[in-house]
Amino acid sequence: MPSPAAPVDASEPPEAPRQPRPSVGARERRETERLIADWEAETRRLGLALALMTLDASVITGPKWAHRFIIAVSPIIEDSSFLFYGAGFAALLTLPERPDQSAPMVAQLPGRHVPVFTRGCIAATLRSVPVRIEGTVLREDCRQEFYRAAFIAVGSEPHRQQRLVFGAFNCRLAERRG
Repeated sequence: MPSPAAPVDASEPPEAPRQPRPSVGARERRETERLIADWEAETRRLGLALALMTLDASVITGPKWAHRFIIAVSPIIEDSSFLFYGAGFAALLTLPERPDQSAPMVAQLPGRHVPVFTRGCIAATLRSVPVRIEGTVLREDCRQEFYRAAFIAVGSEPHRQQRLVFGAFNCRLAERRG
């Protein structure tokens, strides 16, 4: 490969500029920020709080939904359950392809992520704005795992016993230094 100062032969095509690949951290942030941007666009379009009925079921299994989820939040947070989650979300958390809607979410999640999801669901149902959560958890193999998540309460009926939370989650292992 020629040095940057070397002349270029006119018959050779110019080398394409190198585009930095997005880091895993950028992908994590992009998943949660894309969810929030989509939610904001829908609420502007509809002029009211996003409702489950406004979600396009035809794209719910597509790549846009890979890291997204919908949780039925119960008054007793430990009884909340997944209604839906994408394939990427399931793979990250070693969950089955389809959620078991009869089992509590806390029984399905890896223990290290239970506080993230319970805290996110509680915060989302108490606020009328998207909730962003990020941090690290310690895995069973003593490695650090970075995560980012967004939680949004769906609908605006504060007196309902069961609420819905729409969200996105992504994580990655910290690189070992050695």
